Amino acid sequence: MSSTPPRPKRLREDFGLDAAWLAARIEESPLVLGVGTGLPAFERTILHERPDQFAVILFHPADGVRRIVEVQLGAADQEQIARALQHWEDERVRLPRVEHRVAIAAERIPDEVAQAAARVAKAVPLEVIELHAEKTGNIVAVLGEPVQLPDAEAEH
Repeated sequence: MSSTPPRPKRLREDFGLDAAWLAARIEESPLVLGVGTGLPAFERTILHERPDQFAVILFHPADGVRRIVEVQLGAADQEQIARALQHWEDERVRLPRVEHRVAIAAERIPDEVAQAAARVAKAVPLEVIELHAEKTGNIVAVLGEPVQLPDAEAEH
């Protein structure tokens, strides 16, 4: 019996699904991202040049907060954090009287990205979400789980 945990399933590699499929699922049910609390409403998708990346803007009516979520298939990277922060700043300028928060979501959050996000989160309301995909019969489900960021103070 192997003690190695199974490799997490990936949308493209394991199920043949792409970012357009994921964007459509998020539009149908923004809850899959697992950001914030309550029931977020989908506002719009921001398409990117690379087909495996996009951003969504969600609005949480209960607390009046807009969330900009930068999503990408595969592993998160430092550029994803930069894109998320740029979208966040653009939206804050566009609607200055509304509270905005930002998140990144990817199928895998490498340690170096979690560490960078922890440093950013000291100054910006940033959430990090890892997307998990499962298939039951013919149905593929995606669920976002918040990632506990490392203590930025503990770094040397």
